[in-house]
Amino acid sequence: MLRGLLTLVYFLTGVTLGIWCFHSTDFPVPSAIHNVFFYGAIGGVLFLALTFWTMPYFVRGLKKVERKLLSRNITEIFFATIGMLLGLLFTVFITLLTNMLDIPVVREVIPLISAVVLGYLGYQLGLKKTTEILELFNRAPKNLTKKLLDTSAIIDGRVLDVLKSGFLEGEIIIPQFVLDELQLIADSTDHLKRDKGQHGLDILNALQKQSDAVKVKTVKYDKLDVDQQLIELAKEENATIITTDYNLNRVAQVHKVTVLNVNELTEAVQLNIHQGDTFEILITKSGKEDNQGVGYLTDGTMVVLDSGESFINETVLVEVTSILQTHSGRIIFTKLGEK
Repeated sequence: MLRGLLTLVYFLTGVTLGIWCFHSTDFPVPSAIHNVFFYGAIGGVLFLALTFWTMPYFVRGLKKVERKLLSRNITEIFFATIGMLLGLLFTVFITLLTNMLDIPVVREVIPLISAVVLGYLGYQLGLKKTTEILELFNRAPKNLTKKLLDTSAIIDGRVLDVLKSGFLEGEIIIPQFVLDELQLIADSTDHLKRDKGQHGLDILNALQKQSDAVKVKTVKYDKLDVDQQLIELAKEENATIITTDYNLNRVAQVHKVTVLNVNELTEAVQLNIHQGDTFEILITKSGKEDNQGVGYLTDGTMVVLDSGESFINETVLVEVTSILQTHSGRIIFTKLGEK
């Protein structure tokens, strides 16, 4: 196939040069043979004769080029081709410049040299820099989903640790109505509510200091129905709601709004403990029932030790007897373990 294609190229090249000679030369030849068909046929035959000793060299050269091309992936070939075309584009500008100068020889030689040099350099540049070009495109900013912070998530405070860990990406928005509700709680006459509200404001300030992506969004609203406002805003902004409110989680799911529940995240990363497991824990206080001791795991899970009140401020080995799962987390009930 390759040899046949090259033979055809040789023949057409010879015919073309023969016709060019007919139009360009004035050698005295008999009128019987002085026609375009004869010159074309002679040129074609002469070039076909050249195939006997030049064909092997061309075949080996093309095979070598073919192997190199096949060893490259399509992405490298694409960028190499783009680079070569850019090099040839610069050659066009150089050709226009040399034509304007109208310097003999220069206007014929310089475009040819620049086409070869710039085409080659563009090809090599596109081929060798493919990885860097792809990395440049990959640095483009991603279309990250906006997050709306609920009042409960701010007061809870764990979202600050999640943000510090780098698991939250994109813009984190505190709607104005959430900030107003937080302020209302902080101004409450009930000291428990007031403490929660002030703690929430402290967490909010810490969030803004931690990341420039945390912003307060001014939103007009008629009444302070925070849950409904959050759902409507999430629909408008195509955003996700971050909350610890179980009821808001369920209502948002009905409205097909994505929710990131901090409690579910905590459960997903909490220690994997089963009935019958043993571990050591520090008993820190008394439980609600008589003679109970209470301690906490590193993830905040409450551990209740039966007959453990006498071990307060001591680290003891306990064995899990049961696990109670609640909406706010889980409670692990234990007894003293055997060493």
